Amino acid sequence: MTHTHTPQSLHRAHPAAQPSLIELRDFCYAYDEVIALRHVDLDIDAGDSVVLMGDNGSGKSTLLKALVGLIFPQQGTYRFDGKEVNEQTMRDSAFAKRLHQRIGFIFQDSDAQLFCPTVEDEIAFGPRQMQLPEQEVQRRVDDTCALLDIEKLRARAPYNLSGGEKKRVAIACVLSMNPDVLCLDEPLAGLDAKTRSWLLMFLRQLKGAGKTLVIATHDQSLADELADFFVYVGDFHGYEDRPHVHINA
Repeated sequence: MTHTHTPQSLHRAHPAAQPSLIELRDFCYAYDEVIALRHVDLDIDAGDSVVLMGDNGSGKSTLLKALVGLIFPQQGTYRFDGKEVNEQTMRDSAFAKRLHQRIGFIFQDSDAQLFCPTVEDEIAFGPRQMQLPEQEVQRRVDDTCALLDIEKLRARAPYNLSGGEKKRVAIACVLSMNPDVLCLDEPLAGLDAKTRSWLLMFLRQLKGAGKTLVIATHDQSLADELADFFVYVGDFHGYEDRPHVHINA
């Protein structure tokens, strides 16, 4: 079944005259000769909560990496808030810093994101890279520790934390930058029931606060809870009764 809808026709929370915050046009990417994304057209407005669904290897994680500027289109374009994101623009350190300040990426594997000697250093790393005053850095560390209830972890080494604690710290690292957009790759994977429940509640709070969420997941309960619209990647054609689009099909 082929769908020609675009997200704008399925979910429009903002006036149509406003440009989309995230805009992909004919976006293509391949790893060597293996195609990951083919001719993707996608628009995401500020405040949207978008869930990417599809089989393993269909390109969901690749799409998230593209949004945060870790990979670039080999054909087509990606614009964030009207500015094109590509290899050339990301060589501009001011542009790259601004993008990474406004759009944060929470990896599926928290160990891939954590590398500092203490939790406090982890959370402070991003704001310090932005060359914020140390007083502002400490304020952000304090605020995010309180928000995620990880005060008691501040002096701990991240590698000694539990999976759920690492996930909270990884989220704190991103939130300390106060991004407009959060990209999350399988955020509930590997978490116990208590941590899953907490994270789902926290994501609902972020959505309610107007943050833009782009979430790749196989978890249908998470998708049903948070999605304003679905984007099905690859040959997966489920949930025809829900508003969604198909890309890379």
